[in-house]
Amino acid sequence: MNVQLTKHEQQAMQAASMFTDSSDMYKRFPSLFATEAHPRMSAKYAFTNTYDILLHMHNKGFRVVSVMGGDHRFKKVMIRMRSIYYDTRDGSSPEVIVLDSHDGTTRLKMCMGVIRFACMNGVIAGDLFYSRAFTHRAPDLMQQVMLELEDIHIHTTKLIQRITAMRNRSTNIGERIALADAVVKARWGEDKDASFVADMRQRLLHVRRDEDTENDVYTVMNVIQENALRGGMSYITANNRIANVRPISDVRRNLNINQTLWTCAEQLLEAA
Repeated sequence: MNVQLTKHEQQAMQAASMFTDSSDMYKRFPSLFATEAHPRMSAKYAFTNTYDILLHMHNKGFRVVSVMGGDHRFKKVMIRMRSIYYDTRDGSSPEVIVLDSHDGTTRLKMCMGVIRFACMNGVIAGDLFYSRAFTHRAPDLMQQVMLELEDIHIHTTKLIQRITAMRNRSTNIGERIALADAVVKARWGEDKDASFVADMRQRLLHVRRDEDTENDVYTVMNVIQENALRGGMSYITANNRIANVRPISDVRRNLNINQTLWTCAEQLLEAA
């Protein structure tokens, strides 16, 4: 296995080993420990500490495996959590993704994802598959989250079934092009010319390892996602200059690219 993680991915995954050490977590992810909302928030904002929510989930068998963002007070943060109760012998594992902020940029949100160990890609399912948002104005926010976790196994089972369906659905070249083009637009915008799109499409479909040579929907989705989020490719600009594709470290852009790809993959299954 040859998995080259970006610097911010390595830092995000290191959070798992330090989760129970709140003092170390505080240094690196201060937004998890905010004690109040941003001053611009109204008096109706009902503050709930993000770390307390994660700790309750931890006690329910969910382990923090990655933290992205949250390096400034109140800032948006994305946490990936993995249940200790699910079998990982098929090379992947379902995850619950938690997003939160205390500056009004996002509500507390839970969605589903899956990690593929061959490439350590963390795919995030689209909102139409499963998404729950909790307003910080609602009373008993912690209780709402805990109640949601009581039924999370139902959505996890559906996720595993969906991944199986993706693994059993082969793609043709046209479908692979459509998946790649959708991500080109999600990452670089819709105003790029045809030559740029064609160049990036080829780079996004580039296979990095032997485990990624299959053309099923799930494998192709992971290949595109890895290349789009980790970057590392070079290309020639319109001014004939060499530019590098940088890795994505922004939570919002990571979520948008991931969910765009998932939605397109879902559409392929529906069209079968």
